[in-house]
Amino acid sequence: MHDIAIIGGGPIGLCAALALRQTAARVAIIEAADLRREEASGLNARSIALSWSSRQIFRALGTWPAIEAVAAPIRRIHISARGSWGVSRLDAADYDLDALGFVIESQALMRCLLDAVDADDGIELWESAAFEAIEDGVPVQLRCRQQDESRELQARLALIADGAQSAARAALGIGHETLDYGQSVLICNVEIGTPRDGWAFERFTPQGPLAMLPLGGRRYACVWTLDPAGAEATAALDDDDFRAALQQAFGYRLGSIERSGARFVLPIRRTRAEVLHRGRCIVIGNAANALHPVAGQGFNLALRDVAWLYEAMCERAADGLDDTALDGLGGAFQALRDREQLRVISYGDGLVSLFSNRLPLVDTTRSAALGLLDLLPALKAQVALAGMGMAFGGNRLLRGRL
Repeated sequence: MHDIAIIGGGPIGLCAALALRQTAARVAIIEAADLRREEASGLNARSIALSWSSRQIFRALGTWPAIEAVAAPIRRIHISARGSWGVSRLDAADYDLDALGFVIESQALMRCLLDAVDADDGIELWESAAFEAIEDGVPVQLRCRQQDESRELQARLALIADGAQSAARAALGIGHETLDYGQSVLICNVEIGTPRDGWAFERFTPQGPLAMLPLGGRRYACVWTLDPAGAEATAALDDDDFRAALQQAFGYRLGSIERSGARFVLPIRRTRAEVLHRGRCIVIGNAANALHPVAGQGFNLALRDVAWLYEAMCERAADGLDDTALDGLGGAFQALRDREQLRVISYGDGLVSLFSNRLPLVDTTRSAALGLLDLLPALKAQVALAGMGMAFGGNRLLRGRL
């Protein structure tokens, strides 16, 4: 029997395994996909933005040197609204930091995490193992299908980390609420003519936010929010017309957009689980909360789930993973996470309302808000701390140590 079973072997599931192994727990990860498959690279790669809080967590887990070697730093953020006078700038140097965050290709992050998991004899990774059933009990009973064979697993604690449409969450009878924003996000990597080392850009347009995130050299990751029909139509343009449309929306702060890679369109919906635990099963990551990309907090909020779960386990199981500690762990975790999760959700929804609105009065308000933000250091510091994931208190991992 394992101490902990994790359903979902994406970045959050792998990070949870690495963190909870520090308590000497024996961990099994169940993942439906083949994590070793080759994925797109270069201009066709997908990317993840890492906040400063995520950097601290990776540092504590010992994976940061490998991740930093393949990540691009964000040292400055330029925030503007198309057709408006308001502009704000955030600079890591103002907070005595070398970066506000980082951007990394998803497959590069997965390679770093898989290397760390492979090096740990206490973590067992079941790949190409499709989840089938879960029964909350003591122990938790799990079943999956791997290579056409049914496999069963018992664990003293189960983590649900299999995404926004979590099958395991549903199997436990945990409901969720969904908010459809009526928007889609178009994701694409581009090469630009005038690189600005360490600069990230967030430009608000009447259709929604457009972010340009540095990937190193001349490459930038474009995250462009549009109405669903507009996103599909824009993605279907030929390369020249697509670059022209993006250039018109973003402007020339990075010079000409010279090349573009594969384009992906995803609908934007926010989901939140009704509760974060049931018995000895705990819901984390996108299975708990999937967010609008406007604030870049989805992955980072999920990684802070891992940090606070580790904190709760260290506090409750200082003398070992006994039944008393495990029986109350889910409630302790929810008490630690509810406040931040709800505030981050409200923050993101507020940005969507303010910056995805075409009314003239709202346009004046957002211009004034950006201009005021640039003039008030205390307010700007609060925004920077929230973006870095450091505005909701600290714990062991957020301090960069175990």
